[in-house]
Amino acid sequence: MIEGSDIISLDCNSSVYDAIFFMKRRNIRRVVITCERNPLGLFTVDEALKQILYSTETKLKDIKLKDIIRVNSKDIREIVNAMILNNVDAVIIDNKIITEKDVVLSVNWGNDKISKISKDAITIESYSSMVTAIEIMLKHNIRHLPVLEKEPRGMLSARDIVYYYCDNLTLDSPVSQLMTPNLVNADNNLTLRDGVNLMKKYGIGSLFIRPKKIVTFKDFIVYIFNENQ
Repeated sequence: MIEGSDIISLDCNSSVYDAIFFMKRRNIRRVVITCERNPLGLFTVDEALKQILYSTETKLKDIKLKDIIRVNSKDIREIVNAMILNNVDAVIIDNKIITEKDVVLSVNWGNDKISKISKDAITIESYSSMVTAIEIMLKHNIRHLPVLEKEPRGMLSARDIVYYYCDNLTLDSPVSQLMTPNLVNADNNLTLRDGVNLMKKYGIGSLFIRPKKIVTFKDFIVYIFNENQ
């Protein structure tokens, strides 16, 4: 059964930086934005990345937010269809928000190989700038960049960038200063079940697949969607 989490909201007159600080303090990746208590949209790390490049002083009511997508039940197929067809990573039912992670961790995964859903990884070098990392993420619509040189060095996530910016208010640092070191990785023979268990164990949203592929919660969602067509 998918439980989801209580909806956490923030007023639309708050600034982008207010939202970033709020998300870091609550350790969340998305927040519902309301105007006069009416839902306006969803602010996520994606919107945060865009605004970090331009202005974090802009009010939330003045930026483009993600649409709020509602579903009528906790049926996994309905939730996954809503996510894929609306290109969102979370949906709302009643007073709960359900994320890709919630869905993936609720499924009883089988023994299909993770190579079935892994994709070529877009990577970055440790000396690259935060601005370069943000531009790559926005261009390719991704949230995770394996940091590679001759060998894997770590993983850089959109959340890493957003939280680092919240604390330091700078984009001048190299990727090596904010990446998560000791990259969690596996090979293509890993099963979907073991892949999910590994991500759950380490509390990560992506898994590096040797030699140069990656799997995220989104890929598991796409797998569920395709299996039900």
